Amino acid sequence: MNTYRKIVITITLLALLALAVVPAFAQSATVTWTEEDINSSYRVTNPARRSVTNVSVDLQPEQVVVNATVTLRGKTPVDVVTTLTPSISNGRIFWTVTAVTKDGQPVSQDILNQINASITSSWRHYVKEHGRPGRVTAIEITDDTVTITYSRSR
Repeated sequence: MNTYRKIVITITLLALLALAVVPAFAQSATVTWTEEDINSSYRVTNPARRSVTNVSVDLQPEQVVVNATVTLRGKTPVDVVTTLTPSISNGRIFWTVTAVTKDGQPVSQDILNQINASITSSWRHYVKEHGRPGRVTAIEITDDTVTITYSRSR
């Protein structure tokens, strides 16, 4: 189960990384990515783990759905679907996994709690290492775009 959780976290982080980069050159700015931009990004087309294939990101109103196939050594391939929703706190985007299915079967709430705990610490570390100065003021997800509005710290 621990390996499965790591794979789900990896898939989730791939989607988040595609959405995380915000330029720091403006005092206030809005950045928009299309679903096509995200799905053609390097992290989606070239997952960090060879065991993860067929990754695609589906934008839906107010949520992101990541689909992937996970094939562990000596195991049957598993289709994994992860649903994430964003929230803003203290000028930062936080992602919450609201649902995960493995071959169409939902995982337990305990697994969701573990995934969210891991994402929170991984996301915090990523932002510390790669974040740019500024505060996110809004995020909007539609059927085909993600728009992030932010302002630079003064």
